[in-house]
Order: sequence, then C-alpha cells, then structure tokens
Amino acid sequence: MRDYSSFRQLLELLARLYAGEGRPGGDQAANALNAAVAGFPAWLPEPHNYLPGMAERAIGLEPHAEAATVAAALPLIRWFHVTESLGSIGDEMGGRMMVSELLGPNGMIFNESVRVGLFVQCPQLNYVTRSHNAEETYIILGGEAHWSHGGGKPERKRAGDIVHHPSGIPHYSITQRHPTIAAWRWSGDISYEAYACAG
Repeated sequence: MRDYSSFRQLLELLARLYAGEGRPGGDQAANALNAAVAGFPAWLPEPHNYLPGMAERAIGLEPHAEAATVAAALPLIRWFHVTESLGSIGDEMGGRMMVSELLGPNGMIFNESVRVGLFVQCPQLNYVTRSHNAEETYIILGGEAHWSHGGGKPERKRAGDIVHHPSGIPHYSITQRHPTIAAWRWSGDISYEAYACAG
C-alpha cells in the first residue's frame, strides 16, 4: 500500500501558506486543505509526470524554506497537460508547463468550491497574457519567473513571493534561464470555461 504521509504534509504546508496570505480566498483555500487532511481518502489517483525532473529542478533552485516538504511529495503528484483543461493554450506552450490540481472539482481530492495545486513553468517560456473569473494567488516555491498583471512591468519573483491576481485581471509570466514552481489557488468562479488565453 502506498504511503501518502508526504502528500498529507504537503496539504498541511499549503494550508499554512494560504492562511498567511491575508485574503478571504486564501482563508477559504486553507480551510479546504485542512478539511482534506482531516478527511484524508484511503487512496489517491496514480501519479503522472510528463516532464521528468523539471519540478525537482525548479524546487532545488533558491528554494522556499519548506521546499523539502514539497520535494518529498512530488513522486505522488498527478500532473496534467495544461491543454487538457485549458484548450486555448496550444500544445507547444502547454507542453512546457505542468499543472497539478491537488484539491478541486478535478482534483486528486475533490472539492467543489476551490482549486489548489502546483504549477511548473519550464525555462525560456513566455506564458502569454491570460485572464479568468477566478481570483488567483501563486506562492513561489522555487526557481524564478517575471510576472506582470494589469499591464504593469514584469517583476522578478522568487521563493516566498506571493503573486495575486484579482478576478478578470490580465496577467502573464516569463521564465528565462531557470524554471519556476509555485503553489496556486483559485476561489470565486473557479470554472475553467471562464479562462481565456490571448497569446
């Protein structure tokens, strides 16, 4: 039987991080994560990784103080190709990113109200301007990327930085020499159908 203790510890870590965000959506995500830990399922979907080593590489670059908790859980994560849910992203760009939904309507653990997961963006990639109805917060866990929202100048973000996008705000992220890995959460209107990619 598979040992899911590292996955539980990852959920606990993300609950602490989002509880410290200081926004109602972060509190909602933290509460949902804590509830998932309390009612942890007997099994999880089989892990899947189509970019072997990329998440590990990102978490090892100027890592978050609690990166070891994330790294320990990576072998249990089911990553999905971004184009499976966000069809407006082409295969070329989508194939250089990985998303996991740990908690949510399509998550490894079901929740109908929020989505919480991990995100990896490969080096030398412009994840072009997109927007969605959901309120979104990324917490950078390793590596680096430049983030822009609302037409502002891109800013370099590294481990521990928080990147928040209110509902409907256009935003994009660019990696250069290094990949990045981040936690992400959606609250509000979390429908993937409300996502639009402009590039």
